[in-house]
Amino acid sequence: MDDFKDKLAVVTGAASGIGRAIALRCAEEGMNVALADISIDKLSSLANQLRAKGVKVLAQEVDVSSTTSMQNFAKLCRAELGPVDLLFNNAGILRIGQLWEHTHAEWETMLSINVMGVVNGINAFVPEMISSGRHCHIVNTGSVGSLVAAPGMAQYTACKMAVRGITECLAHELAGEEATIDVSLLCPGPVMTSIANDIMGIESTNEEIDSSDHMMADQPGFITPEQCAACVFEAIKARKFWIFSHPFTGYYKEQTDAILSGSNPTYAEVEFD
Repeated sequence: MDDFKDKLAVVTGAASGIGRAIALRCAEEGMNVALADISIDKLSSLANQLRAKGVKVLAQEVDVSSTTSMQNFAKLCRAELGPVDLLFNNAGILRIGQLWEHTHAEWETMLSINVMGVVNGINAFVPEMISSGRHCHIVNTGSVGSLVAAPGMAQYTACKMAVRGITECLAHELAGEEATIDVSLLCPGPVMTSIANDIMGIESTNEEIDSSDHMMADQPGFITPEQCAACVFEAIKARKFWIFSHPFTGYYKEQTDAILSGSNPTYAEVEFD
């Protein structure tokens, strides 16, 4: 897909971070945008910004972990804005801690948002994308954690590895359909978002301020959400499955070689190329 004007994008987790940057980029490309998030105040502010760019906007408070909430959102999108061309299953949360300290309820919350949120997005929108016969694209937000495990990140890693598996299976299954639907997995490295703040153990900032004011702005390796969104659109245009905001081929090759040789797992911080 390389012509975005007047097409419709759906973005979950759109109120802040990568989702917000993607929504802004969609509007800059001339796309109408359907926004979903549980933070309706931030979402409404973003919607006003997007409308100022001359595009149609639907902003809806949506719980991605709820099948009913997502199905109702999909119906509203169809009724108000028409068929979906570009779907971003982006909503997600992070919790850090030792694996054995996470409660059952905490696991349920993480899995319901980070994994079932993606599944609910697929179930709500993909059947109509297939039947429409249009050239569409789906981007599911994973993480470097979709490929590499890290201590203290068990819940997030489990979720993002699941998203990788779901996304690869989706790509294989859609390849057998008559409709042309491309699929991508976004695996961002360090991006200036509230999740980055959580990893660093610092209080989150208002993500609607300029990224240069973000407290991670002076940290090596960090990019802005807008830079991440630019990587996403380059990949969509090129019909790429893997979207890496921070290439780490050397590090990942070492990990893969260790698996193939049967070596026991070791951990070192991810080094980006």
